[in-house]
Amino acid sequence: MKRLVFLALFLVTTPAFAQQMPMADENAPVEISAKHSLEWNRKAKTYTARENAIAKQGNFQVASDLLTAHYTDEKGATDISTLVAAGNVVITSPPYTVHGDQATYSVPDNSVLLTGRDLRIETVTERLTARDKIEFYGRENRLTAVGDAVAVRGTDTLRANVMNAFFHQGPEGKLVLQKITVDGNVSIKTLKETVNGSKGVYDVVAGKAILTGDIKILQGENWLQGTRAVVDLKTGISQLFAEGGEGRVKGLFYPKKKPQ
Repeated sequence: MKRLVFLALFLVTTPAFAQQMPMADENAPVEISAKHSLEWNRKAKTYTARENAIAKQGNFQVASDLLTAHYTDEKGATDISTLVAAGNVVITSPPYTVHGDQATYSVPDNSVLLTGRDLRIETVTERLTARDKIEFYGRENRLTAVGDAVAVRGTDTLRANVMNAFFHQGPEGKLVLQKITVDGNVSIKTLKETVNGSKGVYDVVAGKAILTGDIKILQGENWLQGTRAVVDLKTGISQLFAEGGEGRVKGLFYPKKKPQ
């Protein structure tokens, strides 16, 4: 069970997802371009780019069919406060590529809300998808995926109704992963094992993972059943408990079949 939780339960602890989240360099200028038109509305204080619209700030880029930039102007400076992208949204900030139908990037809050169909964040080796929304909260240093959220790395898959990844400011200003929580219909799959439960928490600093709910671990025909699993990644000790009732921890193990 140690291998199962370490490899699959918290797929987003992999190096790519634990690096700096896809935010822009706030000191760099913003460049906006479009294939069809760029409209400046002085009264509304917006720039609207239409058809193959692109906004760039450093190595951060937002591309979409329609892009509206809301701004403030004080003392000759133009500060973009919000970028609203609609239609075939693609956000790139190496090593990330982010896809969706609608995206709102709040510069002061350093947050991105992604909604619509085919929501996903991808790197070369990882993929995070969700049905309802994916959001990064800059002030809270939290990444949230809601609605059948699925994290995939190679053949390992983690699925839950809601996933939250919590970060803290590390060396050189990069965000370092602290904790991951999964909630609702948790399902973890590797090539050899499957585990189902209700909730999961991984404390990166403590090196401890806890999965609760109606837990069932499957490995081929063998299975284990309980209500709480605790995995200490530092000691390598895994425990399965029966709590909150008269139930018992159960396990069913099939021996190797002998030739007739």
